[in-house]
Parts: sequence; C-alpha cells; structure tokens
Amino acid sequence: MKKTVHFAMAVLLVPWLSCTNNNNPVQNLAKAPMATGEKAKMILPPVKDTLLASGRKNIYLAGQRNKPGFFIERYIFPPGYKGMPHVHNSDLYITILSGSAHIVMDKVFDTTAASMAYGPGSYVLIKADQPHYEWFTEECTMQVSGIGPNETYYLPENEVKK
Repeated sequence: MKKTVHFAMAVLLVPWLSCTNNNNPVQNLAKAPMATGEKAKMILPPVKDTLLASGRKNIYLAGQRNKPGFFIERYIFPPGYKGMPHVHNSDLYITILSGSAHIVMDKVFDTTAASMAYGPGSYVLIKADQPHYEWFTEECTMQVSGIGPNETYYLPENEVKK
C-alpha cells in the first residue's frame, strides 16, 4: 500500500512541479522563438531527389521503395501528367497534400469516364494488384507510403486502350 501511495504522489507531483517552475515553465517550451508570421523550415533527408523527363518530381523522405521496409515519398505532378494503367505488388497509402488528382481503379485508361478529383487531405488506399491509373488537371503534391520492395507493373497496351 505504501509503495502505491508513493508512486501515485510521484506521478502527480512531477508534472505539477515542472509546471510551477517559474524559471522555465512548460508553457514556454511549446512556443518556438520565431517572429510572428514566420514558418518553420521544411527538413528533408539528405537524399537526391529526381526530376523525371515527364515533369514529375520525386522527393524521398524515408526508406526506399525498391528495398525492404517502410518508405515515404512525395511526388509533385505537373498539370497534364497521365499515369497509364498499372499495378503494384504491395499496398500504397496516398494522401493528397495540394492540388488534385484523378485516380481511377480500372485497367482501361479513359479521362472521359466519371471520376472523382481527390483534393487536399484526401486519402486513397491502392491495394496490391489493383489496376489503376491517374491524371492531373493541375499541379498536385501527394505523399505515398508503403512497405517495400514495391514495384510498378504497367499493363499491356492492348488491354488498356478504350
């Protein structure tokens, strides 16, 4: 019983004492020393980003898609970019950060078919072996994560034309 009381007092007293310390209140720890309106700088890992001939930019944040383990990547797609029908060998978890993306779960590429434009904050799960394609009418930044190795397999051209 005595040990339980001492433990309870310690659990309650330690946070209370740290909050009442006038020399370094906890409340000041959350306030970064920044001027009003200033934003924190983005921190990116020291890896080489790629700009593809298509205009798509890849930013590698954690891990690598082609190696075992968790990875996170960001892609910046230019307006007019089209990703032809393809599949991946493992699940992909996608969050749209800015702009919009048309992502369609089908193997026949058709930009005239009814589709939803996923905007900022949208989350899309693409399951392994799910045929899909995407196109962009405006610049779009998306964050993609998954477990590698994650490969992309484009579907044969005779199967994907409307």
